[in-house]
Amino acid sequence: MNPVTLLDGMDESATRSLRANLGGISETEMDWRPIEAANSVRWILSHLIWFEEWARDALDQRGRYLTDTGASACPPAPFDDLWARFENARREYRARIALLTGEDLAREIDFFGRERVTVLDLLTTHTQHLSGHRFQIRYIRGAYSRTAGTEKALFDPW
Repeated sequence: MNPVTLLDGMDESATRSLRANLGGISETEMDWRPIEAANSVRWILSHLIWFEEWARDALDQRGRYLTDTGASACPPAPFDDLWARFENARREYRARIALLTGEDLAREIDFFGRERVTVLDLLTTHTQHLSGHRFQIRYIRGAYSRTAGTEKALFDPW
């Protein structure tokens, strides 16, 4: 199987799970943190949006790729606005990776001035990044559910 197709399928699976894990979230819960130093769900979703946009731009060495020197997040917004921006960023990223050739996958890019990685490595990191933060959101929502007495089964069948 083409690695782009495989990684895109994994991304789409993680995106569906992420959407399910965000089901019914309130604006209050979006900002809750299990400890003071932790990130909120709102920040994590904003960060996922940022990475979708950055990764897309990295493939063409433009936009955020040229200006952002480290991990970031997009500005905070209500959940519905964030989710719409995430979906748009996913569509743009998917459209861009669909155009990649075998030669493109072997091309190296600079990863925040820390190391050079191949485009395939970037796509693999993207998949792991999305899945990792999806599980982080699931954890935070589970902790919130136990603390606030909300119905965990609404966003997590486990």
